[in-house]
Amino acid sequence: MRRPDASMSLLADLAAHALDEGYLEAVRRRGTVRAPATRRPLSRASAGVAALALVAAGVLFATSWLTTRQHAAAVARDRATLIRNITVTTTSIRDLRARADQLRSEINTWRDRALTTSQQGAQLSRDILALSASVGTAAVTGSGVEVVLDDAARTGNAQQDNLGTIYDRDLQAIANALFASGAEAIAINGQRLTALTSIREAGSAILVDYRPIIPPYRVDAIGPPDLPARFEATQTAALYRTWQQVYGLRFSVAPMSTLTLPAAGTILVHYAKPLAPNSVGGP
Repeated sequence: MRRPDASMSLLADLAAHALDEGYLEAVRRRGTVRAPATRRPLSRASAGVAALALVAAGVLFATSWLTTRQHAAAVARDRATLIRNITVTTTSIRDLRARADQLRSEINTWRDRALTTSQQGAQLSRDILALSASVGTAAVTGSGVEVVLDDAARTGNAQQDNLGTIYDRDLQAIANALFASGAEAIAINGQRLTALTSIREAGSAILVDYRPIIPPYRVDAIGPPDLPARFEATQTAALYRTWQQVYGLRFSVAPMSTLTLPAAGTILVHYAKPLAPNSVGGP
């Protein structure tokens, strides 16, 4: 008969006597021996509660996922609708402005035809044309200067980036310096300046006559032949040359042999007074 393996006998002994005999005897004398704990089977009620909790958690996760997905779809839909509305509105505004310019041109043509029927009317028509160029309601062409400003390259440092940003006050300073240098007409990114033009900020955008413009900012000015030299000699130009070197602002000044500046929109006159007799010429 084959004898059992010693290792198997040792494992069987450990399984049968997991607790050392001497230690077990000492514990028995102190009366602190506990019966081995046994795992009670899960009752039907407990099993039902556990299953219900799992089902509730699944429903909660599914509801949360569906809600998040529906919200993302709603946001994407609203964004697409907003972009579409902006595109339609922008196109409509552009068309209306073009139509307004066309009607304004037709009105001026009929006005000039009516005035040229008499010598006094012809002189008045010439005076209106000269004044229109000065106030900005008529397009003008001539030599001048082009000043370009732009933000410095972004560095990620908020303070440094703020110092390298072009604001509305910068465009105001450049326009004022050009007028002081003899400019007769100025436009910023194609927006003609008048005596009633506002240059303001709205959030991070700059508005010229309530129309947003984006960098680079191009300031075109028509004036005398030495307008570029006059502007370069101003303290404003010197200041922006310094800021260009220190903060990295883009600032350039270039003489232009020919510039064409568009007419401004309709100017609303809130009050006026009549001119003295014969102040506009004519008999």
